[in-house]
Amino acid sequence: MRLHARPATPWGAILLGVAVLAAGTLTLLHLDRLPFAICAFKALTGLPCPTCGSTRAAAQLAHLDVAGGFAMNPLFVTAAGVLTAWGLADLLLMGRQRALALEVAPPIERALRAAAVAAILANWAYLIATGR
Repeated sequence: MRLHARPATPWGAILLGVAVLAAGTLTLLHLDRLPFAICAFKALTGLPCPTCGSTRAAAQLAHLDVAGGFAMNPLFVTAAGVLTAWGLADLLLMGRQRALALEVAPPIERALRAAAVAAILANWAYLIATGR
């Protein structure tokens, strides 16, 4: 596994910009305070989907309440932290016309995919257990 800067599209910076715009829209329109659930899975089954609580977690993060966001959806907050670090690194590298790139050997790639699936399932179990 190798993390390095190379000439490439700065996807981290682009995604960070989109996330900042989304957080601003969420905050201005108070989308975390809607009087109804917008999750079709939850409406049909009564159970939270694997991403339930993400809107409220994003609102908490927009107010710099990391603990509150983590309580709403731990995986979302963790992913937001990784995205922020990646985006900031890409912003720093843009002056040199570079972007972060991650190269992973196939066996490690499979392990990372398995870890991602395990993290999604663990997060979903947490959301069900807490009644999100």
